[in-house]
Amino acid sequence: MSFLGNTSKPANNRVAILQCGSYALEPLYQALKTSVALAGGLEVRDKTVLLKPNIVFDSAPEKAITTHPVFLEAAILLVRELGAKRILVGDSPGLQPHNFTAKLSGLGETAVRMGAQWVDFTQPKAEIAYPQGKTIRQFTVTGAVKEADVIISLPKLKTHQLMYFTGAMKNLFGLIPSMLKSPYHVRLPGREAFASMIVDLNAAIKADYAFMDAVVGMEGPGPGSGFPRKIGLVLSSANLLAMDVAACEIVGYPPKEIPVNREALSRGIWLNDIGEIEYPAVKPWEAALPDFKKIPFKKTGSQLADFLLPRFILKFCERFTPRPFVNPALCIRCGDCTRICGSKAMSLAGEGKEKHVVINYRSCIRCYCCHEICPVKAIEIKKARKSTSPANS
Repeated sequence: MSFLGNTSKPANNRVAILQCGSYALEPLYQALKTSVALAGGLEVRDKTVLLKPNIVFDSAPEKAITTHPVFLEAAILLVRELGAKRILVGDSPGLQPHNFTAKLSGLGETAVRMGAQWVDFTQPKAEIAYPQGKTIRQFTVTGAVKEADVIISLPKLKTHQLMYFTGAMKNLFGLIPSMLKSPYHVRLPGREAFASMIVDLNAAIKADYAFMDAVVGMEGPGPGSGFPRKIGLVLSSANLLAMDVAACEIVGYPPKEIPVNREALSRGIWLNDIGEIEYPAVKPWEAALPDFKKIPFKKTGSQLADFLLPRFILKFCERFTPRPFVNPALCIRCGDCTRICGSKAMSLAGEGKEKHVVINYRSCIRCYCCHEICPVKAIEIKKARKSTSPANS
């Protein structure tokens, strides 16, 4: 692992895709173990390993919002068998509460029960410089990054309202503690600019490996409000971009149309072309799901436009971009959406039964963090209704 933006490619471009139909521990463990061997092995002997699952917000495993706890258990068993000296586990949701232990998802309990150390990503923090960064040249991340010799991303295969798809590379955004993530959305509201930041982060951190939980993924309006979808696969690779390309092909996204993939390919750090990827087991087209419910592409212009167009033009264009709407019948007035909103476009008004969420669309940057974080799926993303005021909903 390098913190200085090492541009050398991974040892191989293999992505091992194996079938696994359930979260029963033994077959899942064997599938993961075999996939790692086919992908070229993993060297962790006598090293400190950080396993980074995906926790958008803490929720029950059957909702498919988080990496499944049995998948984490299998990962811990495997890295321990491979000789890891110390195993750290953690993630930081956008609204990480004090003493967060991922209780509802079972991930915190699983880590502790398996003898790993559950890490609070907010304490301590570390600064990681990446002077070659195209968009960001220094990141504040969890201190666990500097403790670890090996970092392994454990994503759940899901759709993503802003980035269309979230996988191994996007999962590393959770290394940035809690509310420190929100300013990136405000500073980089366009998809292409945000993707550039994600790629800078991955180049700076240089994670060593990824295990993808695709036993049950999420389709529809992910990453927090979509629907569980049985996929029946486990993926392993030392090349995070290659893994994400493979996962996109499985669910029917053209890999080069996903902003993070496209930006990462342009850098030539992980791959120069998707044709370089090797599949020693199941091929992604053999496991393709043609009816997988995806988020439709929204053409918002080029990466150059994201960076160079005046802010007032980008704001004008946002009038035609799908926006968040609150369903009052589902909303529980918890205020999570108002706390996560980096642009301060959301607020609670009224008292008692009259309390409701107000959205100032002139301030809203369409990052969809409110949709991502809502625990009851009360926020929908859709085009503006003609009867809706341009300022509030």
